[in-house]
Amino acid sequence: MPTNDETQDRPATVRDVTTAITTAIAASEQRTSAAIGAAIGAAIAASEQRTVDRLTEVMRDMQTEILTGLQAFARGNFTRFKTVEARVQTTDSNVLDNNARIAALEERVLYLETRRPTH
Repeated sequence: MPTNDETQDRPATVRDVTTAITTAIAASEQRTSAAIGAAIGAAIAASEQRTVDRLTEVMRDMQTEILTGLQAFARGNFTRFKTVEARVQTTDSNVLDNNARIAALEERVLYLETRRPTH
């Protein structure tokens, strides 16, 4: 049986060289594919994260714009409601004043109608 040194020193056949080259190429391709896949995966993940961050920022900006618009609308309505409330109070006051005047007039008319003529 040949020793390890003897098998190392034997001449290589074309098949041995072809097998060694094919194995080396396959391993290199596998390492390259794995490295490229990892790099592409990392680039895609980073791109997705940037997209999510940007969309989050845009959505927050939209919310801020909507809330600002609602605030301006509400401020105008509150002013309008205060004006209407003041008018209602004035109208209520006018109605009460008018009722008091009508009551006074009714009392005077009633007095005139129930007064006995003096002859």
